[in-house]
Amino acid sequence: MVAIREFETQPADLFSETLQSLKRRLSLFVWQGFFEPLSFVSLEQDTLTLSTPSAFHKDWVQNHYLVDLQESASKTFGRALKIKLAEGAEEPPMERPVQFVPEAPSQTITPLKAFQQTPDISHGPVVLESAKLNPAHTFEAFVCGPSNGMGFAACHAVAEQPGAQYSPLFLFGPVGIGKTHLIQAIGLYALSHNPNTRVLYMSAEQWVNAYILAIREKRFDAFRKKFRSECDILLIDDIQFLAGKDASQDEFFHTFNSLHQAHKQIVVTSDKYPHEIEGLEDRLQTRLSWGLIADIRPPDIEMRIAILGEKAKSRGIHLPNDVALYLATQVTSSVRELEGALLRLSAFSSITKSEISLTATKECLSPVFKRTAGQLSADKICEHVAAYYDLKPLELKGQSRQRQVALARQIAMAMCRNMMSFSLPEIGRFFGGRDHTTVLSSIRKIDEMRESDISLQTVLSRLEKSLIESC
Repeated sequence: MVAIREFETQPADLFSETLQSLKRRLSLFVWQGFFEPLSFVSLEQDTLTLSTPSAFHKDWVQNHYLVDLQESASKTFGRALKIKLAEGAEEPPMERPVQFVPEAPSQTITPLKAFQQTPDISHGPVVLESAKLNPAHTFEAFVCGPSNGMGFAACHAVAEQPGAQYSPLFLFGPVGIGKTHLIQAIGLYALSHNPNTRVLYMSAEQWVNAYILAIREKRFDAFRKKFRSECDILLIDDIQFLAGKDASQDEFFHTFNSLHQAHKQIVVTSDKYPHEIEGLEDRLQTRLSWGLIADIRPPDIEMRIAILGEKAKSRGIHLPNDVALYLATQVTSSVRELEGALLRLSAFSSITKSEISLTATKECLSPVFKRTAGQLSADKICEHVAAYYDLKPLELKGQSRQRQVALARQIAMAMCRNMMSFSLPEIGRFFGGRDHTTVLSSIRKIDEMRESDISLQTVLSRLEKSLIESC
């Protein structure tokens, strides 16, 4: 019995050691604000559950410091651990993946059952089904502008009349600019206007896991029935995750065909255009291109200011105009990073008991902005290439077909593709609104020349080295 009591108290002591090790590595502000309030709840197998004082605190640690916490705890405990955060000691750990139990054929799975949190495991093995829609991801909360107007309009049309048009709808664009928000808004809108709509939302990774689990549990018929017969709207995030997974691609291909033939709605997101996803079968690339393809681009400065205003309003944060302008100027590519900067600023204001001001903002966020100031961008690539050939960056974006200008433009396009992984349409827009086929031709030409032209190899090597050093 003594040994048992010692074992029961040991994890809490080890967690205290974890906090102390973090205290030596992190700033006093971060440690006092986010780590000191954490308290030990339980250690079950390889899962360490901790309590946080509020939902805001839980989300902040989850989104910004979970990796630091997990690495430190694993080192202290001497084994790999998973961290679960709970708001208050009496609440359960973080939400489990939503699951379902295949029901008898005579029963109908309603949206409430489709999104229930606790499956009845007495019926047998469960099959992973759908992630939970975030109630904050509505169309009303989405800031629409020139960079995402087409995607927004397409998603709204799909939500109003699922399967009637634009199926499949393919949304693509860089990380952190609102694709997940829009795809979830479709599900929320459809359910709010018709609660009997059967909506399934999940990432491609979750879909693959569900497929593997269905095979392992010998519930493959239930899996196919759920995704082919009992689904009105299928929302798949990050479809590029299917690349290279032949068996999963084959099953998704047949699921796609079944839903499409039944005039059901399919919506997928990706960070690339369908035919740019390497490792994705040609037949699947073709089918994903059958419907409407809408790209979402990074917002301009006016739109970033509008997004900040909307986010601040929804969270009850008073954001002065000069602070909003400063944030929108410093964070230019990702809405997610923009929101992260706002949350960090809000936390700083709350902990220091001070109002948000431009001076306080610079003090709080300057270390973050300094780290990102040297990041690679299309503008930086264009500037470096233009300078090398004694040209102006605007010439590379213009219509000149002079040999030197055209070569510099093609090199810059190839470097944007190879170093930034930009999509062909994105590169085309940046270089004066050129068609993606023109961009593809330019990139292929540079790739071919690079194989045999030693002088071009030298130029590219020098440019790449210069860009890396500048960042």
